[in-house]
Amino acid sequence: MSELIQELNSFTGWLLIASLKSLPLIAILLLAQYGLKKTISAGARHGLWLSLFLCLSIPFGWNLSFDNRAAELLSSPVKNDLASISMQEPVKSPTTSTPTIPISPENNIHQSTSLNANTLDYRSILSLIWLLIFCGLVCITFWQVLRFKHVLQKASDATTADYALLERAKQILRLSKTIPLLYSSQVSSPLTLGLFKPRVILPIDINQQLTEKQLNLVLLHELAHIQRRDILWNWVTYGVTLLHWFNPLIWLASKRMKADMEMACDAKVLAHLSPQDRNDYGLTLINLSQLSSKHPRLSHGLGILENHRELKNRLIMMKEFTTMTLKKSLVFGLVFSVFAFAALAQPNNKPNETKTITPPNTNSRMTLTEFAKQAEKDLNTPILVGNALADINIPVSITENPLDYGQLLSQLKINELTAYKSSGYIQIILARDARWLAIPTVEKGKKYFDDEYVTDSIKLDKTCAGSILATLRPLVPQYGHLTTMESANMLIISDFYSNTVRVKAMVKMLEDNTLEKVDCSERNIATKQAPTPEKK
Repeated sequence: MSELIQELNSFTGWLLIASLKSLPLIAILLLAQYGLKKTISAGARHGLWLSLFLCLSIPFGWNLSFDNRAAELLSSPVKNDLASISMQEPVKSPTTSTPTIPISPENNIHQSTSLNANTLDYRSILSLIWLLIFCGLVCITFWQVLRFKHVLQKASDATTADYALLERAKQILRLSKTIPLLYSSQVSSPLTLGLFKPRVILPIDINQQLTEKQLNLVLLHELAHIQRRDILWNWVTYGVTLLHWFNPLIWLASKRMKADMEMACDAKVLAHLSPQDRNDYGLTLINLSQLSSKHPRLSHGLGILENHRELKNRLIMMKEFTTMTLKKSLVFGLVFSVFAFAALAQPNNKPNETKTITPPNTNSRMTLTEFAKQAEKDLNTPILVGNALADINIPVSITENPLDYGQLLSQLKINELTAYKSSGYIQIILARDARWLAIPTVEKGKKYFDDEYVTDSIKLDKTCAGSILATLRPLVPQYGHLTTMESANMLIISDFYSNTVRVKAMVKMLEDNTLEKVDCSERNIATKQAPTPEKK
């Protein structure tokens, strides 16, 4: 369930930023259409709207980076919550000699419950609200489709004379596709619908309202919708509007795009008419505006005149109608290219790595056996855990990136554990037991992890190993080991590699500050000849 919420939050985060990105684009497009109203055609203005909705419906394009706050909208709230826990409450390594931290089952249940409660933060709640309303709108649309399907079942086929008018209109537009023509008593204005099988539906009494010539003009308009594939673009626009239902400007853009679609369809019809027929086309729209507009609401259908307020603009366009010249086409091409390039900008869902330090994705507790199984998948090597350590609970940090051997050692070290490689497997052990096992001996030129348990030797030149042993011993922890080999004047140390490097640096400093070389042979002989205390 939490994974689904993470995916939902990631999608709604992208959706929110994409919606915010569209706000200035819509404002610019409204201004551009007003300024270029007499420069570009209605079809060109409709194309600009179409580029906006297409770019809002596809999840790819060139990346647009946002600041850290915007990037957080795209990240999973579960991960962010756990990361904040790890940043505010760092886990302290145990101070006792054993890493076992017994936790009762009741505490585990409480911890798991509180962790799950953090997953439903405000972003998850908003995402679920978005999903609920979106599903409601989809159900309403589906109900409209089913309702209108019932209307189609009761519709009657047109007469032979009406099909003759339809064929004449198809010849004018050079459209060869077979298109059914139906009459229905439940619609009051002409409609075109059907994504894959388009059909034209007319009011049953339209022959009493319009002349034969006017009906032919109406059919030209509806066939122009089909030829321009306006039903498909209308579905795309409507789907994007449902996704961005929370953005009122996108609803406004959808309304303006549909109005420009009707004017673009008018322009296509006017291009095939004579000046006198263009006047008759305008009178036909006026006659249709007087008809009742009461019919089943249909989001996916296209009517010749659904909004009386747009009639004035359409009549003005018809009066000033001119075809696109080469100059106007170049202006439109330039404007369309610039706008489409800006609309293709997509929010970058990856935080800026140069400015943002990504915290661990998951900080929790698990048994050492569970952690070993998780590490096995990343390292692709069997990891063994003894029975005495298998069930202990340890704080761990699991990231999205695969765990490497150095990170495994680091997470074990804070729990006073370590690991060593043997033939084909990795063995997890207590750090205090490491010096008795087959831990690696440091070789010159070979690289080691800072938290890898190793054995190393330090050759002394000016000082005696026995004389500085007491000085260096506090630098080695209880689970480490430091001893001398006086015959060779050497120190032997077993500890984590990072600490052996520190001890070496301290030895070098002591040697550099020794003015004269000390003869350690007499000291060694004296040490050997010294009487051994008798045991009581």
